Amino acid sequence: MIAWYLDFDRELFLLINGALHHPILDTVMRAITTQKNWYPVLGGLAVALLIWGGRRGRLAVAMLVIAVAITDQITCSVLKPLIGRVRPCNALPPGSFRLLDGVTATFSFPSAHAANSFAMATVVSWRFPAFAIVAFLIAAAVAYSRVYVGVHYPFDSLAGAFLGVLTGRFAIWIVVALGRRWDLARLRARG
Repeated sequence: MIAWYLDFDRELFLLINGALHHPILDTVMRAITTQKNWYPVLGGLAVALLIWGGRRGRLAVAMLVIAVAITDQITCSVLKPLIGRVRPCNALPPGSFRLLDGVTATFSFPSAHAANSFAMATVVSWRFPAFAIVAFLIAAAVAYSRVYVGVHYPFDSLAGAFLGVLTGRFAIWIVVALGRRWDLARLRARG
């Protein structure tokens, strides 16, 4: 069973990475997959939410920070070392696939990029439902880009997406629970 899964994942990787490519997509996927390209966007969004978003915006920023912190620690500090799956860029013979991003020595499963992106999309879609489709399309593009550039297998990205949704929901639950306690404490203090 595991051998079938690994073979299917490798073949799907080779299809996405090798057969479904185009020079314009190469440039777009490199841009999407590069984490530092998102810093100005995410920083600007956080500042805007903190300044003009009111309580709703501040809660969204808190949820985003908690979601990404939890997701990143679970993927990078717990699951990747525990599972120890070697990235395709380190496991497959050179020349058998296209590598558009640098080789890294860290493990592959699950994709932290996908997990963090889907955690953020989950929070954004809950706090701002009008932006749900855009948030999840961006998260899906990030997850897909990791396979396209040659550093993750498809199931790495799928597992990261699943984990991201779970931790996004958990972050929402934490902030909502803390907010209720805070509101109750303020009411009792007035009371």
